[in-house]
Amino acid sequence: MIKAVFLDVDNTLLDFDSCGMSAMRRGFEEFGFPFEESMYHETFHRINTPLWEMIERNEFTREGLFKVRWTLIFRALGINADGPAFEKRFLELLETAAVPVTGATELISYLENKYILCAASNAFYKQQLKRLTLAGMMPHLQHIFVSEQLGANKPHPAFFNACLSSLPGIRADECVMIGDSLTADIAGGSNAGMQTIWFNHDHIAVPANCRANYIVDSLDEIRKIL
Repeated sequence: MIKAVFLDVDNTLLDFDSCGMSAMRRGFEEFGFPFEESMYHETFHRINTPLWEMIERNEFTREGLFKVRWTLIFRALGINADGPAFEKRFLELLETAAVPVTGATELISYLENKYILCAASNAFYKQQLKRLTLAGMMPHLQHIFVSEQLGANKPHPAFFNACLSSLPGIRADECVMIGDSLTADIAGGSNAGMQTIWFNHDHIAVPANCRANYIVDSLDEIRKIL
């Protein structure tokens, strides 16, 4: 019997691409740089995604990412600028961006009367708390679990063990992890003993080694499962 539901934040509850592009556009305008959407979709994604994958494998740190991310992006774009200075402003702008994923608000309103709802994120606590508050989601969530506070990142067992220690009397097999990352959310939740629901929002082909108990293309489908 499921008693607690863990929900990833970026690209599960909040639309990171909409928020990230908005923060990048506003930052470029402030710094006087030209901006095109392809810069986000092609260059930002190409550089940002592998850095976060390294963090998930414990090969890199968030602090290291913040030092090099925009330096690498600016180099790829041919822009001569101070990467760490722009990173600081980008994070400030991102903190004020809170666009819900389609169906996310309706989903947590549906789930909150049935389960203990927990946000589970690898980002910064203050940032995610503010964004979830701006999105109107905080009243529906009973716990906010963030790697910055727990001392471990998803998908590592220490992250999920720390979460469960805050839920006395609830076993891992009484929890379900919902997220868009096959590594951080699905493999991480599965290794911790949780059931998992993969939110395949990009509608990609399902890998042969996918360990999700359920796969959905939209958040609305989860109401048929839980």
